[in-house]
Amino acid sequence: MSNIEVRRFGRSDVTSTGFGAGFAKYAGFEASLATVRRALELGIRYFDTSPLYRAGVSQAVLGEALEGRSEPHFLATKIGHFAEARFFRSVDAMHAQFRENLRLLRRDSVDLLQIHEADWDNWWMDRTEVGHCKLFDLEGSFDFANAPVIQFLREMKARGLCRHIGITGNNARHLGRLIRELDGLNSVLVAYNYQPLNVSAREHILPAALAKNTAVLVAGLYTFIFTIPKDWRTEGTYFGPRADEQLAELHKLQKACGIPLVELSARFVAADERITSLLVGACHPAEIEQNVAAIAKGRLPDDINAQMERIASIGA
Repeated sequence: MSNIEVRRFGRSDVTSTGFGAGFAKYAGFEASLATVRRALELGIRYFDTSPLYRAGVSQAVLGEALEGRSEPHFLATKIGHFAEARFFRSVDAMHAQFRENLRLLRRDSVDLLQIHEADWDNWWMDRTEVGHCKLFDLEGSFDFANAPVIQFLREMKARGLCRHIGITGNNARHLGRLIRELDGLNSVLVAYNYQPLNVSAREHILPAALAKNTAVLVAGLYTFIFTIPKDWRTEGTYFGPRADEQLAELHKLQKACGIPLVELSARFVAADERITSLLVGACHPAEIEQNVAAIAKGRLPDDINAQMERIASIGA
């Protein structure tokens, strides 16, 4: 029997700990299969993938690992990251990509279909090039509700090819605006904006999502707790001007308390019961075991949690 808490996702149930199948440090197909299957054995029932992750290999892994399993599970994938700008505005291109998604996943439908990085402006306006990490203008005027991708998501839901629709992204302010202005979204997935160096999702996403009964999924928990990659500093709004100071303070706290960085981060964020599912990644079975065990320990001691809050506030 799993000890992982179950939370409501619309009319569905999902586990409060989910599996983000990005496979950032890809260990090979067989190791990835074993990791997903171990996640199932541990009681994880939420699995998130994308055609972007490992150029489709992530979807193929989940397709094989989950096929024929008796455990009930919730499967989410995405639409997006097209090579040409015109495809972001082409329903035909989205149909073609989604058909390939389903083929790799070995499914006739998925539980959740999401826009991959809905904070990109390519989705909301015609462009001649793919603007890498170019965000839509927060002060700009957009017809979000009638964008081709929203029409596509609604069509897929109406046809029963997905049960839920949602958005994902890496910038809390942009996702917050989309939640407020779009009706009918079932979920929002935010990466990098709820972790020890950046808790902006608390202000910009959680209130808007709760007001609309929109499920909140959190990812990108461990990306920056060891080091801040140089080429990520200019992407979006992941960090404040004192991020290096925050990271140094986090490492100082870890040495003082003896709790591993991964556990500190996971327990700090997982304690927020407003989160529907916290997605953790893994490339080997032992890693998913460690993640599940860490979160199962529950909220950090009050004194350590207070220091984590202090570190998070440095960058505010």
